[in-house]
Amino acid sequence: MKLVEFDGKQLFREAGIGILPGVLLPLDAAGWPAETPWPGRMMVKSQVLQGRRGKMGLIMPCATPDALASVLATLRERVGSTPCAGFFCEPMAGIRAEWFVSADIDRASADIRLSVSAAGGADVAAAATRSIQEMEQDVSLPVPVRQAALALASLLERADATHAEINPLAELEDGSFVALDAKVELDDAAGFRHPERAAFAALSPLGRALTEREQAYETFAASAGHRGTFGRYVELDGDIALILSGGGASIVALDALQAAGGRAANYLEASGNPDPVMLREAARIALARPGIRGVWVAGSFANFTDIQATCGAIRQAMDDLALSVPVVIRRDGPNAQIAADEAAAWAAARATPCTFHRADTSLEASARHLVSLLPV
Repeated sequence: MKLVEFDGKQLFREAGIGILPGVLLPLDAAGWPAETPWPGRMMVKSQVLQGRRGKMGLIMPCATPDALASVLATLRERVGSTPCAGFFCEPMAGIRAEWFVSADIDRASADIRLSVSAAGGADVAAAATRSIQEMEQDVSLPVPVRQAALALASLLERADATHAEINPLAELEDGSFVALDAKVELDDAAGFRHPERAAFAALSPLGRALTEREQAYETFAASAGHRGTFGRYVELDGDIALILSGGGASIVALDALQAAGGRAANYLEASGNPDPVMLREAARIALARPGIRGVWVAGSFANFTDIQATCGAIRQAMDDLALSVPVVIRRDGPNAQIAADEAAAWAAARATPCTFHRADTSLEASARHLVSLLPV
């Protein structure tokens, strides 16, 4: 889950990182709220999940409250159909220096690494990376810069974030340091531990508003229990529903479908021998997307997943929705032959095309077969 600047700065403030006092206006705001004193020259920032907003014209200065209506109208026109959480108005400040500071997780070691550059701003090119221990001992950096980096490291752990970035961390003319932008990405799988996330702007990782089904899935995933793994549910612009197992296998399956000429309507990740009752509920959310013309259930060989129960839960979800479209299943593992036999009987009873592939059929071949079954 990526956060817009305003939400990210609320986490920065809680972490002890300086921010300027600002006001978030709704997307349809006509002007400055009458009950709030005008603080002076402002920067008005579109709250979208896009980088280089300044260069794209999505950030504009505003000198007076009378000029704000025109600025907001211009920004709305420039934003267009891009999902936007509103407009963040922040006082302009005199800047003496700009730093780049970030924290993320090293995927190889699972350690937090901190990156710092004295050349912050829109054109930052490189940053030196340090461990937490190295940052604590690095006396070459200004104390506020070092403190901001360590605060980001603490934020990653406390908020279950995977990335947090300040660019720029500005040294103002009075010597104070404040974050003038915020980029924060949270671990979706840890959402059940953070009910406070419900207050954040509901923009998806694709930079658009969450659909009704994506919102329903987030609610479902927060209470799905501990059996199995229910990963992301994301809606795309195709017409084939994907129910996939395994994060890496999911990427391979998406690539295989695209190479076969198919287009994903959505994808649901479910693995680790999920509870069939929970899987049926998750599949109902995914398969309720309008416009689905085919369903692909795919994954690698499973050692511990009950293939019969898994495939049965998905078939039940299709029955619940009276969804009658071609289905291709590419799964193998415990009870796979029973699952294949049951799928064949189910397809015959419903007069619905259904093919069951085992591990000796490649993902690529399975994807091509599904595309061949789609109605013209």
